Amino acid sequence: MIDPVELQRIAVAALSAGGIVLFGAAYAICLALGRLKGLAILRPLSYLAYLALVAVTVLFAWAMNLTGAWAFLTLVLLVGYFVAPRAIWRLSVATHGTSEGKTMEAENE
Repeated sequence: MIDPVELQRIAVAALSAGGIVLFGAAYAICLALGRLKGLAILRPLSYLAYLALVAVTVLFAWAMNLTGAWAFLTLVLLVGYFVAPRAIWRLSVATHGTSEGKTMEAENE
């Protein structure tokens, strides 16, 4: 029989895994829309979404008892979620090469 504590950890892990996807997407969307539309309010919201992502990732790591190499991979996940939207933005601006995109990139940096 499954111990109730273990069952609670499985539920916490499932919910926090969903939070990882949700807050990772919210971070990327707020960052991209903030740069694209020039909305200054979206940049702090993107950082808030990233902080929520860090919180649910730590919760997930705790619920799944991730230690050692798995804890390192969790850290790599967090770094990747932070860097990827920024790299994708730069790649999009570089490949499309519009003067409007370059102007917006210069304003947001």
